[in-house]
Amino acid sequence: MAIEEILAAGLSLIAVAVLSVIALVKPALAAWLTVENGVVEWLQVLLDAGAALLFGRELVRTVRKTGRVSPLDLVLVSCLIGLIIGEIDLDRILFGTKVIATRFFVNTKVALSWRVLAMLIVVGVPVAIGIFVVVRLRAFWSEGWAAVAQPWGRVLAASVALSVFTEIFEKQLGHVPGVPRFFLEELFELVAAIGFFVSAAARSGARGSSPSS
Repeated sequence: MAIEEILAAGLSLIAVAVLSVIALVKPALAAWLTVENGVVEWLQVLLDAGAALLFGRELVRTVRKTGRVSPLDLVLVSCLIGLIIGEIDLDRILFGTKVIATRFFVNTKVALSWRVLAMLIVVGVPVAIGIFVVVRLRAFWSEGWAAVAQPWGRVLAASVALSVFTEIFEKQLGHVPGVPRFFLEELFELVAAIGFFVSAAARSGARGSSPSS
């Protein structure tokens, strides 16, 4: 097992152990720490933001070095930014309402021009990125497999899998007896965020390496 995998596993075990002990000894404190927009969620945001910045730096490096955009790095940065926006409800903070929602687009109380602009950003940007990835699917596939062959890529893959699992079973995780409502969801997301950051840091430390190299 490589140092990146050991580090990610070690930090994750510490996080799980600490929060689990708190949940057993002080359930009220565990509930407070893992509530929406609580301490654990903001720690996730910081880790995800750090990972996004590091992967973003690699994206820029690849463009400067080769003149092409890495579809894998573009997807990683985009998904991490999406995670951050979703975690902190950035649209609600900035505009006082949930913009990333269907009901906003059909709300006649909001000017049509604003709704169209929001749709272009909320829908248009992900669609544009998706089209770019589809066009470069072979490169994306090649970069993905090359990444998984490396320790940082395996940590990343495990983190993505855990993040997807948590998103799919979010409601079920909130109804597990014996733990606060958001405890398991926030704990799993924290472990995934740790993996994202460790993966990005290890990738960045590889001095200009790229998934396809």
